[in-house]
Amino acid sequence: MFKKLLRLIRGARVAVPGTDALEEGQARKVSIGDPLAGGLELLLCRVEGKIHAVDTRCPHEGGYLVPGPLMEGRYALCPLHNYRFDPRNGKPIGATCPKAKVFKVVEEDGQAEIRF
Repeated sequence: MFKKLLRLIRGARVAVPGTDALEEGQARKVSIGDPLAGGLELLLCRVEGKIHAVDTRCPHEGGYLVPGPLMEGRYALCPLHNYRFDPRNGKPIGATCPKAKVFKVVEEDGQAEIRF
């Protein structure tokens, strides 16, 4: 279902206002579309001054990456097995599992534009 949705919105851009309030080392969850109808939930993370977007669905066993403080100020966390992911590129840290899905983000004038 997720892959079908991505094919439909490929090339689309979604604006998320208020990202200038997201502090360094913090993560905020946003919903794109209706999650009950196949929408996406993303985690917006500020690392090294830039906003990064990562799918909240953990690629390991279907847990969810959580909003709030990032581990060590830079890693998104899945509390199911305490797996950490780098939101800049989706790579797992200290674990052997697939990368988390990341999306390109451009931040301008206090809002982020997520590109699919």
